[in-house]
Amino acid sequence: MTEATTAGFGPRVLAFLIDGFLADVIALISGRRPGDAAYGLITYGAFLLIELVFVSLAGQTPGMRVAGLVVVRASDGGRPRLGWVVVRTLLLAAVVPALIPDPTGRPMHDRAAGTRMLTTR
Repeated sequence: MTEATTAGFGPRVLAFLIDGFLADVIALISGRRPGDAAYGLITYGAFLLIELVFVSLAGQTPGMRVAGLVVVRASDGGRPRLGWVVVRTLLLAAVVPALIPDPTGRPMHDRAAGTRMLTTR
């Protein structure tokens, strides 16, 4: 494997779309349909739960895996601790921090949680 670099916008969007699709499937399985009052809320909650559980346990969501991405501690490249994954997920829930990168491409929610999303390919 070559040296990992900070993930770019394209792979991040791919991972988001895949994880969003999975969250939609969860909402559909719950019996809700687009247009139902709770459908959007269930989809949103499922997306955040996917993020929290998979990044905590594996360092990547299913979408990140397909896109060749992984979340690591910025300090040493290790797996982020649960508390920081919670911080990262809560900031991701606010949406805006994920859209504000620094000059190196690291979004605000990663900087605040002390994490980096890297390409693995």
